[in-house]
Amino acid sequence: MKKLLAGGALAALTLGGVVVGAASASAHIPGAEGACDATAGVSVVSAAAKMYPADATVVVTIDGAEVQSGAFAEVGFKSGQNQPQYEYSYENKWDTLDATTAHTWAVSYDSPDGQGVQDFSGTIEPCVVAEPSPEPSVPPVTEPEPSEEPTVEPSVEPTEEASVAPVPEPSDEPSASPSPAADEPPVLASTGATVGGAIAFAALLAAGGIALVWARKRMQNA
Repeated sequence: MKKLLAGGALAALTLGGVVVGAASASAHIPGAEGACDATAGVSVVSAAAKMYPADATVVVTIDGAEVQSGAFAEVGFKSGQNQPQYEYSYENKWDTLDATTAHTWAVSYDSPDGQGVQDFSGTIEPCVVAEPSPEPSVPPVTEPEPSEEPTVEPSVEPTEEASVAPVPEPSDEPSASPSPAADEPPVLASTGATVGGAIAFAALLAAGGIALVWARKRMQNA
């Protein structure tokens, strides 16, 4: 009878140890998710884990790039649990992802207490349609309408330079204008005929004078 009781007691302790172990394994509460918020126009990746030891680690990857990694003691916080070995928690989110394109994400928790690695991953599909960028508008080319006003031609103002009279071309025909030599008085010594005429004219004047004096004296004597 005692042997049975002792065996039962041993079995109970063993079962309790399994229960305690199971309770310790279920102490970790990991989690992560990704979603697209059409109202806000962004995609969001969030990660949260509770009841982990200080040396547990977390790694977050978005679109193939690692955005955060480290121990819970570095990137997490104390949650005030009754069990000191599981007093750390972790929480973070990335809420500025483009909602017009798809995104891949992954969150991995690793605890050194032998409970293994908990992995979460997924793909966020776009929930907002990207609007095409407007093409630059080219204003139409308008031709100017013809003006009804008369066109004023520029007036040609007389220049201050003196006009040059055209030079007449020399003519082969003899000129009809009188020679300047005709206006000059005849030179008495140039020809003998001119001198003789002058002497005869002087003699005629002298004879006329004598005749006039004779006629006057005759009239007085009569």
